[in-house]
Amino acid sequence: MSWLVKVLLIIVAAVVLSLLAIEDTGYVLISRSPWVIELSLTFFVVITVGGFVLLYAVIRFISNTWHVGERIREWQSQRRQKLSRQSLNQGLLELAQRNWKKSEKLLLKHVDDSESPLLNYLAAASAAQEQGGDKRRDDYLALAHDSMPGADVAVGLTQADLQLRHGQLEQALATLMHCRTIAPKHPHVLKLLLKLYSELQDWDKLYELLPVVRKKKLLSDDEQIKLESTVFAELIKRTTSIGDIKKCWSEAPKSVRENSVLLEQYLTKLLSHGDDDEVVEILHKQLAKNWDSRLVHLYAQAQASDKAKQLAWAEQWQIQHSDDHVLLDALARLAVRNELWGKARAWFEASLGVLPTATTYRALGELLEQLEEPQQAADCYRKGLMLLEH
Repeated sequence: MSWLVKVLLIIVAAVVLSLLAIEDTGYVLISRSPWVIELSLTFFVVITVGGFVLLYAVIRFISNTWHVGERIREWQSQRRQKLSRQSLNQGLLELAQRNWKKSEKLLLKHVDDSESPLLNYLAAASAAQEQGGDKRRDDYLALAHDSMPGADVAVGLTQADLQLRHGQLEQALATLMHCRTIAPKHPHVLKLLLKLYSELQDWDKLYELLPVVRKKKLLSDDEQIKLESTVFAELIKRTTSIGDIKKCWSEAPKSVRENSVLLEQYLTKLLSHGDDDEVVEILHKQLAKNWDSRLVHLYAQAQASDKAKQLAWAEQWQIQHSDDHVLLDALARLAVRNELWGKARAWFEASLGVLPTATTYRALGELLEQLEEPQQAADCYRKGLMLLEH
């Protein structure tokens, strides 16, 4: 209801009451021996209402005067909180604009009156870090923890992130391990540990983290595959025991075992330990599913105990890959091992017909020397050398 309507209603009520009072003034008699007071009803009502209004005004004045100190303190508190919010907002803005010194000053200016001092101290720690103030950074982080003891993880994550950016890897590791004891499955704790172990090249620790990282889906599919490939590549590279090599490979995820580069690395390791028969068995199955010329070359390097069977398997691939010069070269080398000189010569020449290479010319030259054809052998060596010079 608007004030104009209220005023009109009051005027109407006053007019009505005035008319009633004029028509019948009435009277009020108050008697208390030895006094008798007689008043008109209208005058009595006016005195009563006026007295009530006056009494209310006096009580209201006393009440306001009584609480004036409290009101002043409340106003001052609200004003300090307002200044604190403004200081925090401006400090965060300066932090985003890379004005580290000004940001740090603003963030701490009214921190005692802040509704969320944790934010002030964490942001001030970042600003101090960017200025190289490691001690100030740690002091602010300690104050952040004191301001909200239940925020251990938030403070720890900020501290670890700042330590990582400053290259303090050992300190960051200690901080993150503490965080992990509090929140073992916290996604950001795990992500920072991944980053840290990668920088430390601690492949064993990364290997331990892989299952939980995959389960929590902390990385995209591409990032997960890249990480797994890197970890297993390093583990295979440094592993020396044939048993450990096979165990490592058996525990590798499918994405790793289907990676032809890692498979080649694994099989090369097996060959270096003399496990040629297993290499041939694995490649026989693998190449039937996914053709890869690099693996064919590795297949030819393996010296299986049943060399005739090894050659027979390779001959089956020629049906679908007759124009693969690597396969033709591999067939020729396997034929040499089986002392099938005519087949070997034919396959070497077929490989050179698809793509001449220095290694194939050399292998054919050696075969021709063995067949007592020195002139043709010399011609192969010459052509091979010409390719190397180019």
